[in-house]
Amino acid sequence: MHRIFVWAKKYVHPSFKGWEKRPEHYEVARLLVRARYYPGTPRGVTRMWHNMTGATFSSVRGQKENPDGLARAADSQYQALYRGGSHQSCTRSWLKPTWMTETMSFKGLMGQKITKGFVPDVHCPTGAPRESFVKITKVESGGLGGKGLWIPAQKGLRPTYESETLKKFIAGQFIVRA
Repeated sequence: MHRIFVWAKKYVHPSFKGWEKRPEHYEVARLLVRARYYPGTPRGVTRMWHNMTGATFSSVRGQKENPDGLARAADSQYQALYRGGSHQSCTRSWLKPTWMTETMSFKGLMGQKITKGFVPDVHCPTGAPRESFVKITKVESGGLGGKGLWIPAQKGLRPTYESETLKKFIAGQFIVRA
């Protein structure tokens, strides 16, 4: 598992204007994650799941100050699942053409009535794009201090690093029929 930066659309740096003047905000907003290998994902495709706990100023500070390197805030114990940024760091302002308008026709929620006007579920921006084009840059190798393998890989618990014990488990050899 490596630590990687994921750069947003058109490979510009972070997701806000004026980042050059605010390096402390840049460090929190820039998406920095650990990458792991999953053989079920096609080559050239990256997947990221929505996680609720994005990086904060305190969690980024915690990575530097905590002896274990966890992205945990000392004052609140908030722990980020991202080293920097969040899943939203790869998205930009993007609105469907039908959003933010009240002149579109729509079908009512109940029944078959067609009408015109504003309906929040139809016309408001309610989410982010589900996919983005990104550039991935390796920051450091996996393992403690960027050296060696990530511990689950060392122990033979990850795909492509399977231990003999894990291979037996996958083959169903832990089951004994009486």
